[in-house]
Amino acid sequence: MYFPNPSSHGRFQLAGGDSIRVDESKRPAAFVFKTISDPFVGRLSFLKVLGGVLEPGMELVNARNGKKERLGHIYVMMGKETTDVNSAKAGDIIIVPKLAETKSGDTLSLTGEIAVEPIELPKPLYPVAIEAGEKKDEDKLSTFLARAIENDASLRLERNEETHQMVLTAMGDTQVEMLLNRCKEQTGVVAKLVPVRVPYRETIRKVAEAQGRHKKQTGGAGQFGDCWLRLEPNPGKGYEFIDEIKGGAIPGGFLPAIDKGVQDAMQEGFLAGYPMEDIKCAVYDGSYHPVDSNEMAFKTAARIGFRAACEKANVVLMEPMANMAITVGEDFAGAVMSDMSTRRGRIIGTDSNNAGETVIKVRVPYAEVLSYTKDLRSISRGSGDYTIEIDGYEEAPMDVAKKLAAVYEASKAKE
Repeated sequence: MYFPNPSSHGRFQLAGGDSIRVDESKRPAAFVFKTISDPFVGRLSFLKVLGGVLEPGMELVNARNGKKERLGHIYVMMGKETTDVNSAKAGDIIIVPKLAETKSGDTLSLTGEIAVEPIELPKPLYPVAIEAGEKKDEDKLSTFLARAIENDASLRLERNEETHQMVLTAMGDTQVEMLLNRCKEQTGVVAKLVPVRVPYRETIRKVAEAQGRHKKQTGGAGQFGDCWLRLEPNPGKGYEFIDEIKGGAIPGGFLPAIDKGVQDAMQEGFLAGYPMEDIKCAVYDGSYHPVDSNEMAFKTAARIGFRAACEKANVVLMEPMANMAITVGEDFAGAVMSDMSTRRGRIIGTDSNNAGETVIKVRVPYAEVLSYTKDLRSISRGSGDYTIEIDGYEEAPMDVAKKLAAVYEASKAKE
């Protein structure tokens, strides 16, 4: 069997709008279309030679970062077997080890002026939270996942500081399953998937006042802090702390401790354990003891006062909302819209694209579409696609709030 001449492929599109043809007579250039990390050899870069002839020892420049890379060895691969070669000309596919500053989608050339348009990959939309089966294996798992992200541009990895989870976003459950199996084979680490925590928020709807009083006497000096707090809704403006103390009821040196106590209590949440936001807190009265009062006492008093005020402030749960654009064939549009209504989604509008497909724009609670990749695939027989963007918060229904509050109370009871 004979293959076409490499030049018959056509021209490669460059990032600036120009294009180049595979040509042995041109200056050396190559496109990195894949990168893998071999557990024994290390990093391997797969290159398509676009111009000239590449030889071991040649120094090329990466167009993305301007870094120089030296070609130590050049290999060709047949199955799992690699063969060291002395040169590679335009049209060849080769493997170069240990290119430290180069990743998939980069272009290498003598001057770094050539940059091929990277291969456009679909955006991963299937998030899973992943953790090691045993705590001692967490570092191994992190290292393996970081390497996997380098090898596969269709994966994303994020450490969510708010939910304290490592969230891997992939194309679907099959890709995730293969990754977990590979992790076990290569590192011996058994990783597991846990539910992705949704970053809910809490806030208040009413003005409320309460006293926070902390008094503790132990052998020597005791602890005494007393403050009156007023909480008000502060929509869209975050947290504000206001000093309304008059007549020195509380010395100014203790006010930062009260502020810190309130912020700590807000971080812990009140209704279901989620961070609170958009609250204005004023301290307007209180008392102190010249000996027993200290910063810790007023910090504790502020936490007590804040929670007491929340009892009367009508605390509500806020859920993150997602704006989605779902593209399906006309035959599936009705099923998609019906499914979205069961997820508490609001259809904003519909449109059509150049391919004659229906584009459904919808606003829906993010928690309801975490696994939508699988669901849309089922509804549209694998033909649908969508984009998603987290956009703001809205008050969650009472049944959702009650369910999450019950989970929170149950977890506290186990502590």
